[in-house]
Amino acid sequence: MLVEISLLVGGLKALNEGIAVVKESGSNLTGLANVFGTLTESKVAVEKIEAAAEDGGHVLTQEEALELAWAKNEIREKEKELKKVTPRMVWRDMLAIQHKSLMEHKHKSERERLARNRAITKRGELFKNVGGVIILASAALAAAYFIPFS
Repeated sequence: MLVEISLLVGGLKALNEGIAVVKESGSNLTGLANVFGTLTESKVAVEKIEAAAEDGGHVLTQEEALELAWAKNEIREKEKELKKVTPRMVWRDMLAIQHKSLMEHKHKSERERLARNRAITKRGELFKNVGGVIILASAALAAAYFIPFS
């Protein structure tokens, strides 16, 4: 876990350099996209570390927790700097596009989960129906065999 946090801190240092380049060169789209990419990677790394700690996969030491807290603070600060460098409408559009993408992903995941649950339910019903038919057929055969016709 310490390695992942170290990688995260390294990514934040690269983010500092990227923001400096964007500030110097103006709104260079490639530089800005790279900075946003690094910021997103840093956020994902923090989320993964927090998820691993939350799931009980890893207990964070005090040092790791402190590093993670510093990294989260650094990410917030870098977002503020990027927001200052990025035109207001571009920032709003970016957030709207990101939110739409996130919602579509959540809806897709939910639809897939519901489809799996429906398939499981259908399979269970099919087994129950087939089992019932087999039991009824067995009972009918047993009745026909053991009960003589007059």
